[in-house]
Amino acid sequence: MNLPNKITVGRLLLTAVFFVFVASDGRTLQNVSLGIYVIAALSDLADGWLARRYKMVTDFGRVADPFADKILVCGGLIFLLAKGQEATRVRDWMVVVILAREFLVSGMRSLAESKNIPFGANYWGKFKALSQNVAVGLSILYVANGLESITRLVDLVLYAATGLTALSGIVYLFRAKKVLSVGS
Repeated sequence: MNLPNKITVGRLLLTAVFFVFVASDGRTLQNVSLGIYVIAALSDLADGWLARRYKMVTDFGRVADPFADKILVCGGLIFLLAKGQEATRVRDWMVVVILAREFLVSGMRSLAESKNIPFGANYWGKFKALSQNVAVGLSILYVANGLESITRLVDLVLYAATGLTALSGIVYLFRAKKVLSVGS
């Protein structure tokens, strides 16, 4: 297993630890969960950069990396939602939009790659991922520290992340239509 894949597996393990801490109560444990989340999110940048830079892209990495990202972000949103919409600013409909987009794009990617058609991430997907990571991290910071002074910022970032997620899903739908119509 190469280094980028080890980092991806490490992110999955960190995600499990993150879930334990984010589900807990108390300022200290919540702030620990934020630190773990930031490390896990940054590891996504590291494994992708290493894999592309040193030409270590593997079939395992092409599947495991987006899976690990989705588990981290979607799981984080679900755990935050469980703490209450007012407490975290995460709305149930936001989680539904984000989960729906992630399932849809994963399905399209699987179908495309089953036909040996590459269907990797594009810039919309990367902006979406960044906005989601910022939104989840900021929501954890908000709930962990009771920062009422940033309520509007948290709301803005969550709405922006949800909007970018929906927009990137639409972009991927158009891309999938083109890609999947080839050789059908």
